[in-house]
Amino acid sequence: MKKSVTTFFFTALSAALLGAGNDGGKIIDSGSTESASGATNTFIETYDDGTDVGLWHCSVNAARILEASGGNPGAYIQQGGFSTAVPTWASISTRFQPGVSDPYKIDSIYTGDWTSLGVTSIAVDLNVIQVATWATDRAVTLELLQMDETGFNVTYDATYTLPDLPEPPVGWQTYSFPVDANSPTIPAGWVFTRGDGTPGTDAEWSPFLHRVDLTSIGFYKPGFAYPSLGTWILGIDNIEIDFQAGPTPTPTPTPTSTPTPTVTPTPSITPSPTSTPTPTATPRPTPAFTPRPRPTPHPRPTPR
Repeated sequence: MKKSVTTFFFTALSAALLGAGNDGGKIIDSGSTESASGATNTFIETYDDGTDVGLWHCSVNAARILEASGGNPGAYIQQGGFSTAVPTWASISTRFQPGVSDPYKIDSIYTGDWTSLGVTSIAVDLNVIQVATWATDRAVTLELLQMDETGFNVTYDATYTLPDLPEPPVGWQTYSFPVDANSPTIPAGWVFTRGDGTPGTDAEWSPFLHRVDLTSIGFYKPGFAYPSLGTWILGIDNIEIDFQAGPTPTPTPTPTSTPTPTVTPTPSITPSPTSTPTPTATPRPTPAFTPRPRPTPHPRPTPR
């Protein structure tokens, strides 16, 4: 069975993104969580300093607006006026499908070597400002992809889906996912497969997270189909990664666990922009007040 590239690709790489740079961000040593491998550190993109680490976007057909206020709290990224069956925010590495919409990709802490970094969890604040079409079987899903060396074939695919959302989650909501990049086994709740659709093994979990090429968080459940009616307006804020200062050794995969990537054709709706300028965010006027500082984050509960 061939492993198809997830529904998100057909949405997120379908037209032109207006992005921003990748400087800035915040690293906070919480000092409150200790483990055998050291203290837990936290990186959060709050957007309050005008930074835009990861170029998170949910449509490449709609302008990304850096709103100066209205976030959770302070500044946030908003996108609206687009239609899709699967509204999904994503941060995409330059290794993903090289030559296709390259100005809309960037390497950041949200992709790359999560095993060496010792990533333990990721959390995000999302806001559904305007609902297009909802269904009782939608949920919030985190998906991580590793591509092969060409960037066009899926090597590994991992998803973690939170409980169903019968009603649209209008307003700011926090969603948290356990990752545990250095776990000797596949953490509970994750569905981990190779590119050919066969299950990944415990020994492959940490090596997989040595190179994450795409990270996405969307309102869908894998394997479900949804209508594409109406238009969305979505917001994202406080994209947080927690990581250990001293990660544990990475297990070595067995020789028989090497996946066989399968070729997935590039979606026909993917544009091929020519001479596309480097994307820049469109800022709204800076408010007269100074946004209040973020508190030191507390550990967020992980889903059961």
